[in-house]
Amino acid sequence: MAAEQPYFDLETANGNSRGERGGFVALAVLAAAVGASAALMLAPDEGARTRERVGRGWRSLKGEAAGTIAQLQREIRKRRRQSRRDKQIMALAGLLIGAGVAALLTPASGADTRKRLGGTLSRIKVGAVDRIERLRQRQGEVAAEPGQENPPVRSIQELGRDPNTVF
Repeated sequence: MAAEQPYFDLETANGNSRGERGGFVALAVLAAAVGASAALMLAPDEGARTRERVGRGWRSLKGEAAGTIAQLQREIRKRRRQSRRDKQIMALAGLLIGAGVAALLTPASGADTRKRLGGTLSRIKVGAVDRIERLRQRQGEVAAEPGQENPPVRSIQELGRDPNTVF
């Protein structure tokens, strides 16, 4: 007959046997009993008075905590307002500095600059409208001739080199 292999218990190997768990519970109950006995022997007053004093202490602590929280909330609101004000002041300062630098470095008067800008935008608009019209016409021609291939698409660089386009 073959020798029986020994039984291996993972709980026993880890030190978690039932006997040890029972010992832990017994130790916890014993510690609670010792703590209660010490409290009874060393209490300066009877239970009702001690509970009253502890209750007053908790209420006092609660009131102090509420006051501290209210003070923190006020401080947070104050800092948010200050931060908002600081951001507004920085934005205004940036606007004024930018306007000052632009006024000092402007090559022409405001009226001349607006006139040049308006002319440039008008040329761009006319060129875009013309380009769109040519594309529509080319699309119509391609649709009318089904046997032909589509014309090659030009790159942006090629369009930039073409003197007939604004782009």
